[in-house]
Amino acid sequence: MQDSDVEDSTFQLVVDQLEELVVTIIEEIRERPGIALAVVAGVVGAMIGSWLARRKQPPAPVRAARGTTRTAGDAADLARLALRLLQNPIVRAILVAALERQLRSRLAR
Repeated sequence: MQDSDVEDSTFQLVVDQLEELVVTIIEEIRERPGIALAVVAGVVGAMIGSWLARRKQPPAPVRAARGTTRTAGDAADLARLALRLLQNPIVRAILVAALERQLRSRLAR
């Protein structure tokens, strides 16, 4: 018997709280319609933005990279290109300067 009373009173409390919430929201909308419109506009904007983000295709380079497979030959070509770049004195100077900056910043900590 008491379990039934407790459940009924709990349910009634929840219903009363929801009713108060609805009344409060309606009063606020009547007092400040601009704020209510701003909130609605924000919700609609978020929904449209998420819809657009979901349907957006990945950029072309990403699609192209997904379609290709990496092989050992590709890695060898990349290593050969890196060695050719290191033969260039300008590239070597840039790399040395970048390494020096990183070492100085790490040793300064």
